[in-house]
Amino acid sequence: MKWEQQILPRILRWRSAPGYLGMCKAEFNKTVRPFVNEFPIGAQGVGFDRYELDEWVDSYIAENAIEKGNNRAGLPASARKRAEENRTEQSKSEFKQALDLVRRKR
Repeated sequence: MKWEQQILPRILRWRSAPGYLGMCKAEFNKTVRPFVNEFPIGAQGVGFDRYELDEWVDSYIAENAIEKGNNRAGLPASARKRAEENRTEQSKSEFKQALDLVRRKR
């Protein structure tokens, strides 16, 4: 199965969460873990909610992004609108693919 067709679990174990955010475990423990909830899984496991990790990374990017000269904010309104429409269409397409995968498994 292609990576694009996989459905990610809602709960990520501690060993998977840093990789999901693209960082090492030490950086995850220092930068992310103090600001997100964690919960026990079984006797020894620790889990994180993928949606909460997504919210954290959105907030982190918004606060720490470095403005570039070619930022979309400098684009004409028509170009910004096209870029937004493309993102929306891509999201709809990805959602449809995920639904198709779930429906096939039944």
